[in-house]
Amino acid sequence: MKKIIPVILAVLLLLPCLAVFAPAAGELPFDLAAPAYVTAVWMEENDSPTTTNLSYSLSNEMTAFFKNKENAGLNGTTEQFMKKYGCDDIWMSVQVDWALDDVGDSVSGWHYTKYWDGDEYHGLGKDSDGNARWSEWDVVDGGLANATETVQDIWVTRGVPNDERWKGNPETHTPGVKEQLRPEQYTYDTANELLRIDYTKHTMYFRARFVVTVRKEGTPDKYYFSDWSNIASVGKDAEKLGALTKDDLAAPVITSLHMTDKEFNDNPVVAFTLTVPDALMANATKVEADGGGITIEVWARVKGDAEFVQLQGDWIIKAGEMESALFNLANEERPNVPKDSVIELRCRYRYDHPKYFDGDIYSDWSKTISFGTDDIGYNPGEAGTGNHLDDGNPSGVGTKCPICHFCPQPLGLCIFIWLLIIIVVIIIIVVIIAVSVRNKKKKNKSV
Repeated sequence: MKKIIPVILAVLLLLPCLAVFAPAAGELPFDLAAPAYVTAVWMEENDSPTTTNLSYSLSNEMTAFFKNKENAGLNGTTEQFMKKYGCDDIWMSVQVDWALDDVGDSVSGWHYTKYWDGDEYHGLGKDSDGNARWSEWDVVDGGLANATETVQDIWVTRGVPNDERWKGNPETHTPGVKEQLRPEQYTYDTANELLRIDYTKHTMYFRARFVVTVRKEGTPDKYYFSDWSNIASVGKDAEKLGALTKDDLAAPVITSLHMTDKEFNDNPVVAFTLTVPDALMANATKVEADGGGITIEVWARVKGDAEFVQLQGDWIIKAGEMESALFNLANEERPNVPKDSVIELRCRYRYDHPKYFDGDIYSDWSKTISFGTDDIGYNPGEAGTGNHLDDGNPSGVGTKCPICHFCPQPLGLCIFIWLLIIIVVIIIIVVIIAVSVRNKKKKNKSV
């Protein structure tokens, strides 16, 4: 029995270590969903004759993670923030595949190859010799403008000069765009280096997927790929887009208004949480691709004031924490807004689309929230942005336990680890008591 107790104690000491190293096993801090609501709009020769604007959406969980990472960078705590994921850095990019007329065609069909998955030493799109195995139109490592924002866009299938980008390079096995098209699908003006595709006769198809790169010092980068997105298209058989109406714009869902420790123009800055529903994501992505925009307006007042005033701050739609400066609430009678002021805040979406109409269309107002009052009757499970709290995530959005994926990780450990520790402690106590009782009985008998 005496030999068992040290073994149990050793296991007990090792349990926290298991939790610390769990994130390094390949888990990501968010579900790697495919790009959502991918939408393509031909730019009608406003760039090159073939340029298309491709828009797509990130999930609430993704934008929330990258917002928390951004905040850690601003606070100088990036190393501490990344430590719980068992790596030094995590970032996300996008790959865009394309096909003309027939996605299954051996020449002009989808152009994805195994090289898009990356080489251990040379990176995405390259072979083991470091040769680029993608064409000018193949997007193998497209950067995101800002991963904290829900809607992203990228210009694709842009003009191709009459050099290796058009003709390819046989020595490096790098394909040219010319090799990926059939002669009857295009015309190429050599003198002006202009590639044209008649989109009244042809249809261009697009699909996209996310790439998450995980970097850990001393090891090669690891790549994780989402599924491919829905297929978007431009040209002859493409879906026709149009204007939205007010009925397409649900009122914003906002919660958790609180004062930050920041100031702007000698006045405080407040923050609140915005939830972006799927329907709004889809509409915002289509509108962005089609030359319009959906943004959010933030209005507030000091409790007791008669009128709301529009605030300056975050206006691009993104799930998670938004910030707004309160200096617009200052006036001659109140040159500064005291930090203990009670603020009432509300929001609405603003939609503009000069392609279809002049002026703006507004959603209904959100509910008006104030400090400590907005969560009454609110079910965070409906928000789609998570509600877990930990030291590195003050907003509590997008954090997942790397073991069970749902607990709040009390004191940094999975709740099931804590339960196991408690059980082991109870067993040890029971064993110690049993041994003590038995020894006492032996002692009494010997007397």
